[in-house]
Amino acid sequence: MTAVSSEKTSRAFSKPDCVPPSPLSDVERGSRRSERWALVASLLGVLLVVAAFGLTVWRAWALEVQTRPGVWVVDAVPAALSELLFGHPKKYTVLATVRQRFFSRLNRENATARTINPAIRQVADMDRATVGDGYVLLGPDDKGIVDLIAVSFRLFGYRIESVTIAYFALLGLSCALYLAAFWRRPAALLLLASILGTLYLVMPMLVLNPQLRSVLALRALPILSMVACLHILLFMASSLRERVGPLGLVLAAAQVALIAFTMHLRSTTMWQVATILGCGVLVLLVGHMRRATLPQTARRSALVAVGASLGLVAAGYLTLAAYQATVFPEEYRRGDEIATRVFWHNIFSGFAYHPAMSERYALRVDDVSITAATRDYLAEIDRLDIWRDIGGEVPDFVGIKFATYDPVVRDMLIARCSAYPGECLETVAFYKPRSLMGSLAWLYGLRAEPPDLQVFESRYFGDIVKRQFLDLSQLLDERGQRAYLWSPLVLALLLPFAVLLLAESRGHLWAAVSAGVGLLLGSLIPTVAGYAALHTIGEPAIAVGMVAYLGLCVGLSVVLRRMVAARRA
Repeated sequence: MTAVSSEKTSRAFSKPDCVPPSPLSDVERGSRRSERWALVASLLGVLLVVAAFGLTVWRAWALEVQTRPGVWVVDAVPAALSELLFGHPKKYTVLATVRQRFFSRLNRENATARTINPAIRQVADMDRATVGDGYVLLGPDDKGIVDLIAVSFRLFGYRIESVTIAYFALLGLSCALYLAAFWRRPAALLLLASILGTLYLVMPMLVLNPQLRSVLALRALPILSMVACLHILLFMASSLRERVGPLGLVLAAAQVALIAFTMHLRSTTMWQVATILGCGVLVLLVGHMRRATLPQTARRSALVAVGASLGLVAAGYLTLAAYQATVFPEEYRRGDEIATRVFWHNIFSGFAYHPAMSERYALRVDDVSITAATRDYLAEIDRLDIWRDIGGEVPDFVGIKFATYDPVVRDMLIARCSAYPGECLETVAFYKPRSLMGSLAWLYGLRAEPPDLQVFESRYFGDIVKRQFLDLSQLLDERGQRAYLWSPLVLALLLPFAVLLLAESRGHLWAAVSAGVGLLLGSLIPTVAGYAALHTIGEPAIAVGMVAYLGLCVGLSVVLRRMVAARRA
């Protein structure tokens, strides 16, 4: 019996699956440690991003954004209520009785939730039989804010706080899509956390600025899709180093949808489309120049990513244009009104920054001086009949028909720049970028007062805007809420990435740097094309902060990497 047992035992230990595994080599152990460290770094990065988002939402609530939405939101609420409560078929217009009831006890300039919510309830209590079908049009600006309000009321209730909740829900969704795509890449997570951290710093300037008063102001709404734009830039930049999968395409499509919706909210979001287009072309050029060293699969992946991104952006833009052409009432296209907002008028305003052009044409950043310059231009070419046709003879320019006025400004711009090409080039290449840098330096606390305040001293309104900006500067200083990039709370969130970047590959790091720089350059488009006032610098302020934090963490990471290498040696 003992012999049999020994034989069985001998056979059992002779089976291959019972042989003890050979010890791991040093290379294999190092590889496993690297994988575990990369996973831990990614998870910590995600936690820091979540903390940065929570911090940003907390600041918005601390600044009472949810109860003080700003005049653009207040003006659009009656249009949303007309559609939701009374089935008004003319989208982006307001039932006259609804508008009258809503504003009967409401001061639109200083409206808060305490006065807006009762006004909403008053409208909800109206008898449908007395509402009627007479309606009025909205003003000469983008109309998509009506849809944001309508969606927020449907999802979160008929109260003004719902609009802010919807805004941050969309921003949170965009961040979630970004995390789903890049959560294993610390450099990409650093970019996202930096955007959120800088938004936290910039938000007081947006909310306390009398020209904005809220992150929901139309001029500030393109910030909503900056994460989505960064996602697409990083998606394209990464395609030279890794294969594009179906999930990546789906996530990119969702982000493009958010960009299109934000364009509906604010047409100047077009700068993000231009940025994606330019960066996509650059990615293809890099792939072509490196065709000798890049494998064919990498070039094919870049072609798929860039082609899909540009195709999605084009589809989003064309779909939005078709929607607006179909849904916007005909009254907005008859010449008396405008469906979105003026374009050439704002570009010409920027020439107020050039001393010679400002003096020659009496230009200021005040709208009225641009309109007066347009009148003078038509008189100069003996076409005052056009001035009469666009309603220019109504006192104080209140009768201007913007749809026909803006093309005249375009013609004036071409004429002036044909006569003085050097001055126009100097404005775009020197004076406006210089003013932008000064404004950013003021915002970050590197200079005491904003630059170029003389361009806001209007012959028509006096120095009211200049005084508003000086008061804003004083208020931010009193509250300690300049966007100090060295803020300890933000640094505490972002500096740990210097350690987490040790787990990042060189290829992913370069992709992140490329996408970050691309977003920064694209964010400059609206201010360089238009003008760099304190109410127009939100996007470049966030993008500059993002790149600054990226550079800081990358630099610290390089130092740490060298210290570790020296210690091992």
